[in-house]
Amino acid sequence: MIDGQSFVFGPLGSKRRNTLQLVGEVVILEAISFGKIFCSRLSNQWSVHVVSPFLVSPLLVILSCCAISASDFESEVLPVLTTRCGKCHGPDVQESGVRVDTLSTDLVNDRAAAERWHEVLHVLQSGEMPPQDEPQLTEVEHQTLVRWISGKIREAVEATRDTSGRVVLRRLNRIEYQNSMLDLLGLDMDYTRDLPPDNVSWDGFANDGRALSMSAMQLEYYLDAARRALDRILVSGETPQVFQHEFTESKIDNWLGNAQRSNRLGRQQEFLAKMKDDYPEVGDFIVRVKFNAELKPNMGFPLLEVSVGYQPDTEILMRDFELVEITSEGPQMREFRGRIENFPLPVRGQGKFPGLVVRVRNRYSDGSLLPKELTDKKQEYPDEPHLPVLAVQSVAFHGPVFEQWPPFTHRRILFDSEQRGSDERGYVREVLQRFMTRAFRRPASELEITRIMDFHDSIRSDFPSLEEAMRETLAMVLIQPDFLYHFEPSGPEKRPIQSYELASRLSYFLWSTMPDEPLEKLCVNDRLMDPKVRAAEVDRMLDDPRSMSFVRQFTDQWLRLEYMDRVAVNREFYPQFDDSLKEQMRAETHAFFAELMQRELSALNLLSSDFGVLNEPMAKHYGISGVYGRSFRRVNLESGSRRGGLLGQAGILLGNSTGADSHVVRRAVWIRDRLLNDPPAPPPPDTPPLEKADPEFLKLSVREQLEIHRSREACARCHRGIDPWGIALENYDAIGLWRDEVRRKVNGKFETVPVKSADKLPSGQTLDGVESLKGYLVNQRKSDFAKALVSKLATYALGRRLELTDQPTMDALTTQFAANDYRLRGLIQSIVGSELFLTK
Repeated sequence: MIDGQSFVFGPLGSKRRNTLQLVGEVVILEAISFGKIFCSRLSNQWSVHVVSPFLVSPLLVILSCCAISASDFESEVLPVLTTRCGKCHGPDVQESGVRVDTLSTDLVNDRAAAERWHEVLHVLQSGEMPPQDEPQLTEVEHQTLVRWISGKIREAVEATRDTSGRVVLRRLNRIEYQNSMLDLLGLDMDYTRDLPPDNVSWDGFANDGRALSMSAMQLEYYLDAARRALDRILVSGETPQVFQHEFTESKIDNWLGNAQRSNRLGRQQEFLAKMKDDYPEVGDFIVRVKFNAELKPNMGFPLLEVSVGYQPDTEILMRDFELVEITSEGPQMREFRGRIENFPLPVRGQGKFPGLVVRVRNRYSDGSLLPKELTDKKQEYPDEPHLPVLAVQSVAFHGPVFEQWPPFTHRRILFDSEQRGSDERGYVREVLQRFMTRAFRRPASELEITRIMDFHDSIRSDFPSLEEAMRETLAMVLIQPDFLYHFEPSGPEKRPIQSYELASRLSYFLWSTMPDEPLEKLCVNDRLMDPKVRAAEVDRMLDDPRSMSFVRQFTDQWLRLEYMDRVAVNREFYPQFDDSLKEQMRAETHAFFAELMQRELSALNLLSSDFGVLNEPMAKHYGISGVYGRSFRRVNLESGSRRGGLLGQAGILLGNSTGADSHVVRRAVWIRDRLLNDPPAPPPPDTPPLEKADPEFLKLSVREQLEIHRSREACARCHRGIDPWGIALENYDAIGLWRDEVRRKVNGKFETVPVKSADKLPSGQTLDGVESLKGYLVNQRKSDFAKALVSKLATYALGRRLELTDQPTMDALTTQFAANDYRLRGLIQSIVGSELFLTK
C-alpha cells in the first residue's frame, strides 16, 4: 500500500519488468504494468511516493439490468442498425473504424465501446446520421436507438459513479514550474531552460496528468535548475563592489549595423553606452533612462526599448527588457531592473570589442518606407517630423543592487533567528519547516522535515559553510514529488479535498502558480471550504493581473493558437508581412477573451460580436482607423466590418492556413473540434493527402483541390460534413485579410478568380459566407458551443480528460451556463463549486 494505492510488483525478469534509475538521492522505479513512483533516499531511509499510477478502478466494473434486454436488442435495435447504418458501418465498410452490428453492448465493462456508443448517440441527436442522401430513420426507429443507447450510458454511469472521474496526480507543467519557482524563490531566472517540452494531451491541453511524464534525465534537470537558483540566492562572503555609471552621450564607434548614434531616437537611431571593465557579473542591476517624449497627433506612441549585452566580433548579442509604451509627453524617467546573469556577458580579456553595452532605441514604426542616408554623411538620416521621438538625456547603470547584505532573497530563506548562532541544527530545522511548508503548498509534517534534516546531517561535513550545505539541502526539497507534483494523497474511495488542496487547485487553475499568502491564511481553520469565502476568492483571483496567465494558457490550448507559429507566411504572396505581428495576433485573442471574462459579457460573443478588442498594429492590419498605441481596448465595429468574434481574428485564420492561401479543411476541422467539440474522424489510412491528389496540385485553389479529393466516394462522404464549414471562411486569405478574389500562381504568373464561399451541410443547412456561418452558430448551434466550452474549461480546470461518468455534471454545468446568459465568470464559479473540482 503506497499513499493509499495498492500495487502488485512482478518479479524482476518477468513480463512485469521493473527498472531502477538512480538520480542523486532520488530513484525512479518504473514498472511497465503500473506506471512510475519516486523513491527518495534521505540519509538511510527511503520514502516512496506515487507519481503516475494507473487508474486502479476501471471505468466500467458492474453489469446491471438494461433498459432494453439482450433479446430486445436482437429483435428491435440490431435490425435498425443493420438496415440503416450497415452500408457505411457494417461488415464491408467501416467508416471512421466503426462497425455497429458487432460493437459490444456491454458498456459497463467495455470502456471503448461505451465511448463509441456515446458518439453514435451524438450524431443521431444532432441529425448528422444517416447522411441526407441516405434513407432516413422513422420516428419509431430513431426513438428506439436513442432510448437504448441513452439507457445503456446511464447504466454505465451509475455503475461507476463512486470510483471514476477522479482528478489524477499530475506533474507541474513548464509554465507552472517556472511560475512556482519564481514565486517561491523570488529570483528571476529561466528555470525551464533545459526541460523537455511538455507532452500535450489528445485534446490539446498541456496540463493533463496522464500526458505529463517524468524521466530520470528530466529529474536531473530539475535538480540542476534548483542548484543554479540557490547558488545565486544563498550568498556568502564579503559585500560585493557596486558599480555606478551615467552616460549623457552615445559615443561608441565600430558598432555593427547602420543605425545612427544619437540622443534623439527615431526609427533609425540608437543610444549606446559601454562599460569596458567596471561592471558586475552577478546580482541584480538597474538601468535608468531619463528622456523627453515628443508625441505627434493621429499617430502611435514611442516604444522605449532597453537592451543589455555586447559585441563579440561579427555579431551583436543582446537581451531586451520588455517594451514600454510612452503615452505622455514631456520629461520623464523609466527604470529597468534585471539579473545580470540572465543577460549576455563578455568574457573579460577576450574579443575585439570588450565591455558591457546598454542600448536604448525607439521601436515605434508606422510601417512606411525608411528614409535613406543623407548623401553627404554616413549613418545619418533625415528627420521624420510626423513620427514620435524620444530625446535621451541620460542613461544610468547601477549594480549589483541590494538594500543590505545579504540581499532580501537570501534573508527570506536564511532568516534571522536566535538559534542561528547557538544551535545550528535547530536553526536548520526551523528553516526547513518554513521553506518546505511553502514549497509543498501545505504544512510540512514532522516526519518529512526529519527526513530532509537527516539528509542535511549526512552532507554537512562536506561543506565548509552553512550556506553551501543549505543550497544542497534545499535543492533536495525542490525535487520532492510534493513540490514537483500536484500531490494529493488518495485512497480506494473518493473523498472531499482539504483546504490546502483546494487552495492549490484554485491557484494553478486561475494563476498557473502556487497559492499566495491570502489563500494560505484562509486554509487555517478551513475557512476556504466555506462556499461564500471560496466564491469571493475566485472573484479576487480573477480580478488580479495574474489571472492573465489563465487567459493565455487556456485560450492558447483550447483554440490551438500555437498553430500560427508553425505556419510560415509566404513572402511571394505577402511581401510586407512582419512576423512580429503573430505575437499581436495571439494577444488579440487573449485580450478579447479577457474582455468577456472581466466585464461578465456573454461567451456567445466568441461566435459573433459587434465589437473587437484591438491595438494599433492589429487595427492597421484590418484597415480600421483611429486606434493608436499597443494597448488593447474595446473598439465598436461598423456594420459589415467582417470582424467580431473568433472567426474574424487573424491569428486563428493564419494558424489554419497554408501560409500562402486559406485551407478549407483545416479551418473546418478547427471549428468542429474547438468550437463544437465534434472533431471529424481522421481520414482512412489509404487516403492520399491533398498534395498528391492531382499532379497539377500547385496550380489549383484549395477548393479545386477538394473537388478532386471528393471524386473518391469514400472521401466525399466525410468531406460533405467538413468542407462547408471552411468554405464559409474563404473570403479570408492566409493572414486573415478580407478578399473578394483569390490570388494564385499558375505557370509562374499570378491570376485571380472570384471567391466562392457558399456550400451546404449534410443537414441541408446552407452556409453562405462568414456572417451566415456566425448566424447559424449563434441561432442553431449555441447549445453545442456551450457544451463544448464547458467541457474544454472543465478539462483544463481538472487537469484530466473528461470521462463518461462526468456527463451528468457537464450537463448540469451547461444548463447553469445557459441560464446565466453564458457568462464566463459564472461558469468558472460553477466549475470550482462542482463535485468534480472538490473531490479527490
